[in-house]
Amino acid sequence: MYSNEIEMYPDIIVWLKKRLQGDFGKKAKKVIVLDTHDSDLSNFIMKLNYQKFFPEFTTYKIRQDITGFIEYENKVDLVFVECKNSKLTLINLSQLIGYSCIALPIFSILIAPQGMGTTLSKLLTSFNRKDVLEFRPKHSIEVLKWDKNKQDIDYMNSVK
Repeated sequence: MYSNEIEMYPDIIVWLKKRLQGDFGKKAKKVIVLDTHDSDLSNFIMKLNYQKFFPEFTTYKIRQDITGFIEYENKVDLVFVECKNSKLTLINLSQLIGYSCIALPIFSILIAPQGMGTTLSKLLTSFNRKDVLEFRPKHSIEVLKWDKNKQDIDYMNSVK
């Protein structure tokens, strides 16, 4: 296990970069995945010189743990990741929904080695309320269980 959530970041960054390059690498010019937990997203957009792609970027005063930037010729898509080193809760999901509604990533990920807590699991699996994962049409949050040993997702205990 990880002793804190920041210890997870390097592993998740490597995994996400591979995933994004596999999914988008043929069309994208560049895929960048960064630890963004300690500064506002607006600062990273300025550092990467992506202001022209995000007219509202000065309002992005949010700090998700990890951000993927998928750069194309005429746009940049975002992917957000919130890591937790405890069972995932409705509060964790609500936080990520809020971030996602502000900056509109193509999808977001809520991830923890411990997987979902009882209430979140019951809502998503027993009651099949996957509608709560959609923060805009065709854009949603994946709730994933991280397998540290495999350095990959435990798909049997995840909701996409």
